[in-house]
Amino acid sequence: MMISHGRSSRSRGRRPVLESLEGRRLMAGGSDIVSLIEFGTNSSRSVSEAAGRQTFTVTRTGDLSGLATVKVRTVAGTALEGYDYVTFQTTLTFAPGQSTATFGVDLVDDKVSESPYKLFNVILFDPAGGAGLAAASTAGVFIMDDEPASTQPLSFFDYGAYGVWTYDAIEGFRKIGAADPQAVVGSSNRSGYLDLGAGGLWAWDALRGVRKLSDADPQQMVVVNNDWTRAEDVLLVDYGAGGLWRYSDSRGWLQLSDVDPRAITVDRQTVFIDFGYGGLWRWGDALPWLKLNDVAPEGMTADVGVLFLDYGSSGLWSWSTAQGWAKVGDGDPQAIASEGDVLYADYGAAGLWSWTDAAGWARLNAADPRSMLSVGGVLYLDFAAFGAWTWTAAAGFHQETGAAVDGLLDSPGAGRVFVDQGAGGLWGWTATGYKRLNVADPDSTGRTA
Repeated sequence: MMISHGRSSRSRGRRPVLESLEGRRLMAGGSDIVSLIEFGTNSSRSVSEAAGRQTFTVTRTGDLSGLATVKVRTVAGTALEGYDYVTFQTTLTFAPGQSTATFGVDLVDDKVSESPYKLFNVILFDPAGGAGLAAASTAGVFIMDDEPASTQPLSFFDYGAYGVWTYDAIEGFRKIGAADPQAVVGSSNRSGYLDLGAGGLWAWDALRGVRKLSDADPQQMVVVNNDWTRAEDVLLVDYGAGGLWRYSDSRGWLQLSDVDPRAITVDRQTVFIDFGYGGLWRWGDALPWLKLNDVAPEGMTADVGVLFLDYGSSGLWSWSTAQGWAKVGDGDPQAIASEGDVLYADYGAAGLWSWTDAAGWARLNAADPRSMLSVGGVLYLDFAAFGAWTWTAAAGFHQETGAAVDGLLDSPGAGRVFVDQGAGGLWGWTATGYKRLNVADPDSTGRTA
C-alpha cells in the first residue's frame, strides 16, 4: 500500500465564492420535483363485496403548469386478484392546470361464503413530469363478505375414508376433499390445511378449492393468526429432520430453524416452541427469537400473553413478557389447559383444580377427567363413560350428556368444541343448546397440534 504524506494537491487560480458553493449544494441535494401526487381523502375504505365499482380520486398539488403522470396498480392482500376484485393497472395523466384524476376498480360479488374481511391495496408509483409522491400513496380496500355464513365460525372434520368436510351453523356440512388426511388444521380466516402424508401438504379455501403447498409430509402444523383478524394466515410446519418452516400466501416458504421441534403451542401471534434438548423458545413474525429456558417442559398451554408449563417433578410454572418466570405449584399434573390467566390442572386421583394469580388454587371436582378444553370462558370436560360436562365460574358444573363419549374435538380456528360420541355421532353446542350435528363418527377435527 502506498502512503502519501503532506497535503493533497488542489487546483489554484480560482477562489470559491458563496454563490458557487450554494449552487453545488442545490445540485447535489436538490430535486426537480415541483408537484406532489397522492390519493384524496377517504380513499381507504370498507365496503360490501356487492358494492361494485370503487372510484378513487388522485390529487396533484404544487406547480400545475406542466404535464405530469403517475402509474396505478392493485396489489393483492388477503383479497385475491381475479376472485375478489378485478386486477387494475393504468397510467394517470395530469394535463397542465389539472389537479385531480379519477379511476375505478371493480369488485367481484361471488356468492361464496369466505373470510368476513379481505384486504387489497391500490398503490401509486413511478411519478414523472416533475411530480413526486406525497404521503398518501396507498389506498386500502377492506371487502366485507355479504353471505350470512361468513359470520359463522368454520370447522373442519376428518371422516376418514369419507373425506374431509367443513361445517358451520348456517350452511351445515360440505365435503371439500375425498382424501383421508393424517391431520387437518382450521383457520379463523375460513381456510384449512390438510396433511395427506406421502401425498404432501395441501391448503383449501372456498374460492380456490384445494391446492398443493408442498410434496413433503409434515409432522405437525399450527396456524398462527387464529383470532378473527384481518391478517393473512401464517402456517408453521414441522418437517422433522427438515426443520421448522413458515408459509403464507404473500411470502411463500421460509425456513425458521433446521432443528426438529418436539411441540408447538400458539398464543395468537406468538409461538412457543419446545425443541427438546434445544430448550424452550419464543418466536413471532415481529419478535426476535428468544430462548426462555434450557430445559424443555413435559407440557405447555398458552393464551392471551401467559404461558403455563408443566415441568413434571419440578412443578408448574408460568411465563409472560411482563412478569417473566413464576412458580405456580409443586404438583405434577396429568394434563393442563388454560384460558387467559386461568390454569386448569388434572391431578388424576386428586381431582380437577384451577389456579389464578389472584385466588391461588381451588379444587373444582374430585373426579378425574379423561381430557379437557377451555374455550370462550367455558371448561369442557370428557368424563368418558360418565359423559360430557361443562364448567363455568358463574354456573359451576353442568352435564351436557350422560352417554359415553369417545372424546372432545377442538376446532381452534373456529373457537369451538365438539363431542365425539362414537356410534352416537358428532354433537356440539348450537344457539338452541347441545345438539347432534351428524350421525357419522369423525376421526378428528381441525387442531393446532
